[in-house]
Amino acid sequence: MKEIISYSKGVQTTEEWTPRKSRGVGDSDDEDLGAAASPSKRLSRRERDREEELREKIRKEIEEELKATKELVADGVLKQSGAQNFPVRALTAEELDAVTKSVEFMDFIDRSTKVIEKALDQEYDILTDYTLQVHDVEDEDEQSGNVGGKGRRKVREIAQFYDERWSKKRMISSIDFSPKFSELLLASYTKNPTAPHDPDGIVQVWNLHLHDRPEFVFHAQSDILTAKFSPFHPNLIIGGAYSGQVLLWDTRARSAPVQKTPLTGSGHTHPVYCIDIVGTQNANNIISCSTDGAVCGWSVDMLAQPQESLTLLAPLPAKSEDLSPTCMAFPQADPTFFLVGTEEGTIYPCHRYDRAGAKAGVDPRVSYRGHAGPVMSVAFHPARGPVDLGDLVLSSSLDWSVKLWKVRAPAATSGVLSSGSVTSPSAAAAAAAAAAAVTAPLPGSTTGSLDSQVTPLLDLVREDVVYDAAWSPIKPGVFGLVDGAGTLEIWDITVETEEPVARVVPTPRKDRGALLGMKSLNKVAWEPSEGKRLATGGLDGVVSMFEVGPDLGGKEGLRNEEWGTVKKLVNRLEAGGSVDGVGM
Repeated sequence: MKEIISYSKGVQTTEEWTPRKSRGVGDSDDEDLGAAASPSKRLSRRERDREEELREKIRKEIEEELKATKELVADGVLKQSGAQNFPVRALTAEELDAVTKSVEFMDFIDRSTKVIEKALDQEYDILTDYTLQVHDVEDEDEQSGNVGGKGRRKVREIAQFYDERWSKKRMISSIDFSPKFSELLLASYTKNPTAPHDPDGIVQVWNLHLHDRPEFVFHAQSDILTAKFSPFHPNLIIGGAYSGQVLLWDTRARSAPVQKTPLTGSGHTHPVYCIDIVGTQNANNIISCSTDGAVCGWSVDMLAQPQESLTLLAPLPAKSEDLSPTCMAFPQADPTFFLVGTEEGTIYPCHRYDRAGAKAGVDPRVSYRGHAGPVMSVAFHPARGPVDLGDLVLSSSLDWSVKLWKVRAPAATSGVLSSGSVTSPSAAAAAAAAAAAVTAPLPGSTTGSLDSQVTPLLDLVREDVVYDAAWSPIKPGVFGLVDGAGTLEIWDITVETEEPVARVVPTPRKDRGALLGMKSLNKVAWEPSEGKRLATGGLDGVVSMFEVGPDLGGKEGLRNEEWGTVKKLVNRLEAGGSVDGVGM
């Protein structure tokens, strides 16, 4: 029997949002912006008291019936009773209304209907013709639905998620799959300009088996610019807001953040576009970065003040030391080293600590220059394979390009961990080797200079602005990108470096609302465990999920030779040779 998974022990959060009441100086924001108001709060005090009185009366009647029934049972045998002590009676209209408006009843209905909807989503074709040949089935599947690519490299749209109440006229600002439940993904949204009484920021958690409404809805007082699941606590969601706050939601609680950073004092005062959770299961931190160059490290247990903070400043010969980060990425192997993309188009390597354990910042010895417009995304290679490809980085930009970089080994700044403890001698030796590597010349960079400008290994010029690019978590040479024309492209550099192997446009909705015609796609994300699915979102508030063919995702067809092919390609690019014959 298949195991039934429950995502929350608490109450589902899909109640209707109501306009917030006017409040005095001493009233708390959490009272009217925290959780969605229940139907009983819209009633007068007298009506609420009356409903509670009726519910208490019905509750007592049921308790008396249960007590009498228990008295009739002796040693598991029901005694014979000559008369029925509690005849069945119908509830009056007033009593029925009191029961159906109760919070407990609404929660029960919400949970139960979601279970039924997910069960009904389990598709089984009772008209399947088992006499068809395998190739006939594949051809028929390829002709149906919204499909891009061919054969084993096809990309097929399998679902769209849109809620008329919460998604309408909102722009998607981030997408992330759950690291524990592969069928769950979240999307964060900016404000609805036509609904001033609705919350400005929304995070919806969608379920692949629940298409018509989200599994959870979370609110915020400000636009949510980025959000993601915690890889170490699957019930926690971390987000960054336009107000500069870092927010923490819990799927076991109501829609309000269970924790949030203060608006004043220590922390961010500018919009937070970049957020990540780094470390291990037993020691991890939230790292946030705002547009003024401030980087803060937070403990999940306390967001009242940051545990660490530093300010990123542009090194010379920059005209100004002000740095405006637009994106951030950490490699898997080192939580103290990260890259930031900026509005000016440069990517800077940064360190949380120096060798003495003090605050660090931007590494002035190297920079990655090549983009002529703001950098919209930076992504390290997942590096899960027999060959280490963790130094490969993808970046996308508003200059209509995606670039492939090889990142120079970070300096020996990891001698002191984020907890302040000194690393082992072997780790210290590795850090020293990394420090030596910093002074070594790198292909594509100026040698002998303290400010080495690294050029990209591969420059892919596209037909529109590129808003996001992400590596496949499984296939070493595969990545996806989305652009301003509303197109999802899947690339495999082991096969082709000039054109994508698949291209598809999400099915347009008929009710795009105020953003009709705005089809740009802003975000793309891969499902991390198997890499068979990926999701996109854009200006129209629609989340589209796609399934890729076996040559683009999944562990079944993964070959070790693919890692070697990518490594050979990188070596040829470093040597300045041609990439003709890739994949041959």
